[in-house]
Amino acid sequence: MAWLILLAALACFAMAVLLPVGTGVVLLLLLAALALLLLGTTRLLRDRAEATGRAQSRMLDDAEIQRVREALDARRQASEQ
Repeated sequence: MAWLILLAALACFAMAVLLPVGTGVVLLLLLAALALLLLGTTRLLRDRAEATGRAQSRMLDDAEIQRVREALDARRQASEQ
């Protein structure tokens, strides 16, 4: 739902540009737009990193890796004899 935060940032920026308000309010709206833009971007990046992190997770646990190593060692020893 990072797109909602980015949409809110866009709304703050549009209000700062279009509404006839004082300088202080414009600065607050621009600051809010910047903060929401940073928050939305970091949330979007975090969501994508989590999605790719699951795809790149280990397919074999440590016990399985150890068992495969032992099987390879046994084959090497058998082929050397």
